[in-house]
Amino acid sequence: METLVTGATGFVGRHVAEELARCGRSVRCLVRRTSDAADLERAGFSVALGELLDQPSLEEAVRGVDAVVHVAGLIAARSFTEMRRVNAEGVARLARASARAEVPPRRFVLVSSLAAAGPSRGARPSREEDAPRPVSRYGLSKLMGERAALRSLPGSIPLTIVRPPAVYGPWDRGLLAFFDVAARGLLLRLGTMPRPVSIVHGEDLAVGIRLALESPVAEGRTYFIADPEPHPIDELLARIAAAVGGRTRAVRVPEPLVRVAGVVAEEVARFRGATPLFSRDKVREFLAEGWVCDPGRAMRELGWRPARTLDEGLAATARWYRERGWTPSPKI
Repeated sequence: METLVTGATGFVGRHVAEELARCGRSVRCLVRRTSDAADLERAGFSVALGELLDQPSLEEAVRGVDAVVHVAGLIAARSFTEMRRVNAEGVARLARASARAEVPPRRFVLVSSLAAAGPSRGARPSREEDAPRPVSRYGLSKLMGERAALRSLPGSIPLTIVRPPAVYGPWDRGLLAFFDVAARGLLLRLGTMPRPVSIVHGEDLAVGIRLALESPVAEGRTYFIADPEPHPIDELLARIAAAVGGRTRAVRVPEPLVRVAGVVAEEVARFRGATPLFSRDKVREFLAEGWVCDPGRAMRELGWRPARTLDEGLAATARWYRERGWTPSPKI
């Protein structure tokens, strides 16, 4: 029996597929027809061509699988409608396809986001039982996806939701800009408040997702999977710069300038007909009070622990970027 993994051409999904295969599972990857699946096929994964909004292709993709791990989603889009269709309606369609299978999968793991829960409240980390309060369109769309899965899956297919915070590691492009800026000699200081954040390495997150898939106690549960120790954003950026190496000059970017940058980036992308990677929506996330979550439930119930320290993970990530030419050599 196979496990269907969506989003395996992306950063987190690839780590999940590799972790499941490493532990002896056969992995089938749902890949869009417009995506290049050659790398996945070379790695030994089977490929099912399909789209999250194409119901027949989803029903074919889930045929014969005993579990579904849904990682795919949009972190940026040209409109909320586009983001909602993928992050919410796409979840509902995949859940319905699973329910209609001749032999339905025995588990469904949905990889959501800390953004669905919303920012942490002061010094208190977010916990799974807290009422969600997303502040961005992305966070709202992921919360809608969670609720769509709950509505669309029958009780015979247990649902587990995993909400990671910021994720870093090889293949990641989300935090790549901070490594790139550090390699070019700049140490960014964002805003004037501490803004503590949680973070997790992609491989550690993949282990947590696998444990959530395999553990009977995880049925019907939601988990934050993150390094136990949060870090103020300035400290995190300083540790990224230290991992990159070389000389850096600190540059403070005040909150008003962050807001202006979001507006400008969004309007430039709109003019070009492109998807804005930085926007007003991302500014709302950047300038929130904090993004700290408590991984205690995952550690207690799943036995999950990160396999590396933050500095070890950042150093390995910086080296990976440099070796593949994603960042330049640091200034000496």
